[in-house]
Amino acid sequence: MKILRQNKNFLFITFMMTITYSSPSFAQTTNGEENEANEEFNPQTIEDDYVSVPLLENDTFTLITGFDYSSGRFNLPTSTNISYVPYAVKYETGDWTFRASSGYISFAGPRNVITDDNGAPLLTDIDLTHEEARRSRRKSGFGDVYLSATYALENPYMDDFFIDLTGQIKIPTADENKGLGTGQVDYTARLDAAYLFGNFMPFGTLGYRFVGETPRFDLQNSFFASIGLAYYLTFDTSIGVSYDYRESATPGFNSPKEIFSYVDVQLDDHWGINFYGVVGLNNVTTDYGLGTQLRYKF
Repeated sequence: MKILRQNKNFLFITFMMTITYSSPSFAQTTNGEENEANEEFNPQTIEDDYVSVPLLENDTFTLITGFDYSSGRFNLPTSTNISYVPYAVKYETGDWTFRASSGYISFAGPRNVITDDNGAPLLTDIDLTHEEARRSRRKSGFGDVYLSATYALENPYMDDFFIDLTGQIKIPTADENKGLGTGQVDYTARLDAAYLFGNFMPFGTLGYRFVGETPRFDLQNSFFASIGLAYYLTFDTSIGVSYDYRESATPGFNSPKEIFSYVDVQLDDHWGINFYGVVGLNNVTTDYGLGTQLRYKF
């Protein structure tokens, strides 16, 4: 989520004013002409002969990877354990952020549990026999690809209030036969807002996901939201916690609810790291999850 605006730095190109003088190889001058030329070109005041003009905003390019592990029972005899290695590229220019992401998934669980949004588990309405409910199948492969664009709205009245608008499309590259995805294109619209006062920053998210239909199981469009609070220990280190709600993508099922917490550290101008944990609050989400993300900004 691109919420905090960074000061916009500019690259500058300089143009030096043309200084015309006569070379001894081509012309001769009198002493008076030489003195006049020396007065026009004074090395000590050369900065006065430069003009700085804005050319290009300081665009940034970021690479992101990490590791995520989660486990949940989903009211079944066998736990579903998911390992996910995400990777993403992010490009920021002006008020726009463009992101492409995917990941490698490895998980074991009953047949009615698949992975969906960025490796998160999705409990489907596939009927299981008593034996199938106890059977855990190991599946692995590359997940879906997500492409998104975010626009940061400028607020002329409140510099500390931030709003981001995001549109995302899921390209179904995951193998639905293995349960690594739904095999359909999804669309998501999301609004993120935050207000910074002192070292505290309350934030919230509202979004809606449009899912593609599949003959394998029933799915429905779903609303999601979160509300949380971040605290900046230093300029480069923050901690935060949020309550996350997702309307069930499976009709008739309970909606997942989770508590999410994190620690984020910007190590230097290029490297940053994030540690997080998740606790599920009902039987249709993970019991717990842990993860980390490492980023490098060019």
